[in-house]
Amino acid sequence: MLTALVATVGCGDDKGTSTDASTANTSTDTEDATATTPTGTTDEMTAGTASTEDTTEGTTEAPTTGSVCEDGMQMPGMGAEGSPCTLNADCESETCMKWTDTQTDATCGVRAECGNTRFIGTLTDFATKAPIPNAELRVVGALAAIQGIESAVDIVKATSDANGQIDATSTTPVNTGIGVIGVVSGGDYYLTATGLAQPYTGTTLYPPLNGIHDIWGVPSAKLTEWTGYLMTDADTAVVDALPLGDNGGVIGLVRTGTDGLAGAVVVPEKDTSTATVRYLNEDGMGFNADATSSNGVFVLLNPGIAEKFTVEVDGAPTELWGTAGSAKMASFVLIFNVP
Repeated sequence: MLTALVATVGCGDDKGTSTDASTANTSTDTEDATATTPTGTTDEMTAGTASTEDTTEGTTEAPTTGSVCEDGMQMPGMGAEGSPCTLNADCESETCMKWTDTQTDATCGVRAECGNTRFIGTLTDFATKAPIPNAELRVVGALAAIQGIESAVDIVKATSDANGQIDATSTTPVNTGIGVIGVVSGGDYYLTATGLAQPYTGTTLYPPLNGIHDIWGVPSAKLTEWTGYLMTDADTAVVDALPLGDNGGVIGLVRTGTDGLAGAVVVPEKDTSTATVRYLNEDGMGFNADATSSNGVFVLLNPGIAEKFTVEVDGAPTELWGTAGSAKMASFVLIFNVP
């Protein structure tokens, strides 16, 4: 059973300084639902509910001036509307209009209405990396997901367009303190969860835009295929954790830009970890225990609650950290974005 804490967010609250809190992806400002180098804060979804990525930008420090509802003054000195940006924190509005985490031509947009959070991104097939058109996305609280994703109340619900893109804004301030996840399911896809945003560190306030924009769907057929390969593993801990999805598990990717990265090893923060990592072979027809091949895909089994992992590339450590967790009848995605 996964556990997490809950916090609320209110419109008009003063922004305070932030303390350390995290959950899922890693990144500097926390913005990729994937992991990126943290500078100052990591973006994790704190909950042991799922794997999400430690780069959600939701965990960035809250500006110390302005109020939640004071448009245009939350990030003084940062980029105005239309300015180039990479992270939400680059913009005065805290709104960097990125439709994918690897987009390089994003510009600052307009801040969401008082206290609400806008969610934009692209639903993406984990196997083919192609956009998923006309599919439903549910954004739910991480705590609610722990208790049961299917029954969780939707914060927003949206259907992707022909390009796989979604754009939906909450009608009230998001009021879960752990973070929120995007859920894709139905059709060819197993129920797949991606961390999208979390509150500013140490506060109950959510940023006006999500920080992770690649929202994944893992095909059910791919989980079945990978489960078959893993069933031949000599380690009984691996076999006992199967099948993927029905028995939980994290599907991961180490990449640079849009390309998978070979030679990467996912390492738990603690030596006492009971998690097991397997890497998809170059031919995609099996798994090994050594390192990623050029596809960058890995599977993480039996992670602890909100357990942290980092990645080493060709034997060299990185500053990337991701938080993982797992729940039965769901597939969680963890992405490491290596600069």
